[in-house]
This record gives sequence, structure tokens and C-alpha cells, in this order.
Amino acid sequence: MNTTNWVSSIPKIIQPINKLIPERIINFGSEQLLNRLFKEEIISGDLDFISERVIEIKVKDIDLSLFLTLKGNQLKALKRPVNADVQLSADGDALLLLIYGKVDPDTLFFNRKLMVKGNTELGLHLKNFLDTIEVNQKLPKALFLIGDRFSDFIYKEKGETIQIS
Repeated sequence: MNTTNWVSSIPKIIQPINKLIPERIINFGSEQLLNRLFKEEIISGDLDFISERVIEIKVKDIDLSLFLTLKGNQLKALKRPVNADVQLSADGDALLLLIYGKVDPDTLFFNRKLMVKGNTELGLHLKNFLDTIEVNQKLPKALFLIGDRFSDFIYKEKGETIQIS
């Protein structure tokens, strides 16, 4: 199996595993992780734009959706189905490239690898927020390095399909 096929097969491995994990566990884990990662941004008000609103982050290739809102000083994952004010959707590889700064969100958006549906203004705030995350300062060094190397690998293998220039 060549490396491009291997990279493309990852979602096929993750999706069935994802279906076995109860939604409440995914939501609980997501809440804990996101509140820890974005503690400073929550306190400083950088995430106030999602207060009293619902955003959906959809990872299309593994059929995973997170519905999030900000209540008080906590990000909360909501049970589905929820009507989201905005949906940000992409395949996992595109989101990983975005989070690790290998590709900017506008490149993904204009190449139809990152889709925004619903409240456009809210979607732009979310997209811009994601673009400002400095993941190297958020994650433990070892975890950052693993993700960074993996995103480099994906970038080399799939960059031409994302039309990165």
C-alpha cells in the first residue's frame, strides 16, 4: 500500500471506532479538553462570540459532529440533534492541516475543503479564531510534535489535492 492510500484509509479505520463510543463520552472528553486548551481565551472574552449561540464542528470523513456553546465561563458540548447557528465542516486531514498551521483557512475555504453553513458572520469569527490558535503553545510538547509530524506527512501526501500554493 502506498502512503497516499494509507493516509486515505485512516478515516475508514477511525469511523467505526467513533461509532462505538457513546456520544456523552465524546462530549465530556471534548468539553474537558477544549476548556483546558482555551482557558485563557474564555477568560479574556475571545470566545464570547459563541455565547448563547451553537456552533457545529463537523469532521465529515469520520461522521463526527460536535455542537458547542459558551455558557458562563465554560464551553459546553450539547447533545444532538441541535440546530446550530453555524456549521464548520471539513475532512479530518484538512482540519489537522488548519490546526497545525500548514494551510490557512481561506485556502481551504476557497478550495471547498472547509465549508461554512448558516450565520456567515459567526462562521467568519470561528474561522478567524481557529486561524489564530498557536497549537505549539497549547499542547504538551510531545503531543504537539507527533501532531506536527503527522500534519507534515499529510501535507506532503495530500497537498496537491488541497491545491496548496
